[in-house]
Amino acid sequence: MKKQEVQFVDELPVAKAGGKGKWSSLLLQVMTRPGNWAMIATCENINQANRLQSNLTQRLVEMPEPSHHWEFAARGIEVYAIYRGKRKGSDESLRRANRRG
Repeated sequence: MKKQEVQFVDELPVAKAGGKGKWSSLLLQVMTRPGNWAMIATCENINQANRLQSNLTQRLVEMPEPSHHWEFAARGIEVYAIYRGKRKGSDESLRRANRRG
């Protein structure tokens, strides 16, 4: 084994499986039509579709705007995505609720 020196990093790099940006490039297309469901994958079996849906929901794959509002669903062997836009801040809803009028 080659001698390795310790290198400290601020953050752990994102784990990439199946090539850089595979899901990111697909989801960029979904972002062009917010509010519309899109089928993004057809898997070999139901378990694979459910795992993919779970990984997307948990943001375990590289994706554009991971902090925005995304939803993912598996139906049989198909996986669907919808982009709903930026999340509204929790303080915004509190201000609206406390508004007198």
